[in-house]
Amino acid sequence: MIVFISSSARPRYVDDIIRMLALPQGGQMQFRYSANWLTDDLRRRVPGAQLADEYGLVCFVAPDTAAAPYELIPIRFVRVIRAEQVGTSYIITLAADAYASGVTDAALRGAVPADDRKRLPSAAKAADELYCLEAAFNPRPHKRFDHRAFEATAEQLSKQPTFNTDETAFFAVRQISKIDGWSWFGTFASPSAIERGAFKLRTGNRYECQVYCLRLFEHDRGEDGVRPPLKTLYLVAEGNDDSIQFASTKRSAIDSRYDVKRYVFAVELEAMRRVSGIRLFLSVAGDADELARQDVPLQMVFGGSIAIAFFKMLFIGVATAGPGMTAAGLAGKLTAGVAVAMIAIGMLAGVAAVFPAFRKP
Repeated sequence: MIVFISSSARPRYVDDIIRMLALPQGGQMQFRYSANWLTDDLRRRVPGAQLADEYGLVCFVAPDTAAAPYELIPIRFVRVIRAEQVGTSYIITLAADAYASGVTDAALRGAVPADDRKRLPSAAKAADELYCLEAAFNPRPHKRFDHRAFEATAEQLSKQPTFNTDETAFFAVRQISKIDGWSWFGTFASPSAIERGAFKLRTGNRYECQVYCLRLFEHDRGEDGVRPPLKTLYLVAEGNDDSIQFASTKRSAIDSRYDVKRYVFAVELEAMRRVSGIRLFLSVAGDADELARQDVPLQMVFGGSIAIAFFKMLFIGVATAGPGMTAAGLAGKLTAGVAVAMIAIGMLAGVAAVFPAFRKP
């Protein structure tokens, strides 16, 4: 198993931890490591896709200001989708898998080879520290696909100074499911599947994205025994393009410790397949540009309808050829050849209207 370590050295590294927790199972994100942060063996296995489908565990290393400095905190199990070298960096694409439960710092360190264990992040701050290495660790007993493990991990992170702030919240995409109009016992919607990192959906349907939110930070009580109010945080959903239309609010205030936010969206019925998605991110109230670092992209592939394509071509063909055939018939010039030619021209107009690739540039 490969251990992928992120730290608090830069804000983006911290955000990667929140993003990894937020991803739905099968969702993908990239980790970047300098060449000297990987073991020699892992660098040799990058060419030829030798790391493909390897199992791993993402961890956060506690800063030196923590109660237990340099403790390895397990975040989530992952699978390696792609690994490539770009300049002096190694870009590794990971697919989120089960949450981690019951993994201790001692167990992880004990599973790392002795020579590599000496190079784990520490107070020495050695130049050859390792952030991507292998460990002989059995993940099977520690895999959890329920959100109790998500809660436990968020609570463990919230004890760290890095995440114990007024602007920190944790969230996890629970599911995306089709809305069928029924809501009663036994009518729970089935989650949509993820294939190669993207949700498989259909145009013309309404979908609901459910996001489980945790905001664990609390101010200390003042002299009057009252806690000061928290800064307002919003979880925002934005479409990648105008094809995605929201039927619900796109901004939801995270105004409780535990909550489930719901975002309803749809894409109009179309003949062609459409690739799009939505982006979830945290925003502080008052931010004019609503830029936030903890952004989670949810890629989506909306399947089209062959039936809609056929009937659209047929209607356009009839509408195009009909008037010409009627005029030719009234003029007494409608023959079988003329009728076939007009129908062919009408169908070509229908094909060009349905399939943009056939139009003239």
